[in-house]
Parts: sequence; structure tokens; C-alpha cells
Amino acid sequence: MRKLILFAIALGIALVSSTSSQAIGYPPCNTGCPTTSGKCICPSYTDRPNAVAFCSNWNQVGGCWYE
Repeated sequence: MRKLILFAIALGIALVSSTSSQAIGYPPCNTGCPTTSGKCICPSYTDRPNAVAFCSNWNQVGGCWYE
């Protein structure tokens, strides 16, 4: 039981840290592409605001296709 609790805590920490750091460092797709990394952040008017996307996908389809 103790191992299960520790696993749940570790999983929760991993999920929180990956979600909060996902959007850091990338400009918005609609104004910041192309970027040196090739990635950007979906604008607020898309179906997944702040999700990481590739600039090449954004430019090709005019929408926000995700990483």
C-alpha cells in the first residue's frame, strides 16, 4: 500500500511539472513562427490554447496541430 501511495505522489508531481513547463520558452504560432526550435504555442483562439505545436504544421494548415 505504501508503494502505491508513493507511486501516486510521484506521478502527480511529474504531471504537474510537465504541464506547467510545457508552454515556457515558445512564442505564439501566429506571430512567432518560424522559431529556431521549430515549435510554438497555440494561440488563445484555437481549440487547445497554450499547447505546444510545430511551426511547420501551423503554417501548412492554418490551424494548431499539436506536438
